[in-house]
Amino acid sequence: MATAAKSIGVPIQLLHESEGHIVSVELRNGEIYRGHLSESEETMNCMLVDVVMTARDGRVSKMENVYIRGSQINFMILPDLLKHSPALDKVKQLKRQEDAKSKRQGPQFKK
Repeated sequence: MATAAKSIGVPIQLLHESEGHIVSVELRNGEIYRGHLSESEETMNCMLVDVVMTARDGRVSKMENVYIRGSQINFMILPDLLKHSPALDKVKQLKRQEDAKSKRQGPQFKK
């Protein structure tokens, strides 16, 4: 299982860490779903419970369960508490290493 965790990217890791929290999902057709993320998959397929759906025309509907196909997701709003996620800490550390490396090499000019 440890090798599988390393093979998935940071966005999918953050999605899995969001399970159990409230998320908002906007689909490609403009509908917005907000609810508790109960399950997610590597393909970004998501199961939401206690959902409020807002249609493109502004109509609001409440649903008990919704299964969203990952390929239809335009974007997601995840909980703010993920700012302190270990997955993001790794990204920040790599960014700092790259910045330090570029400072040591000096400016790069194209010929």
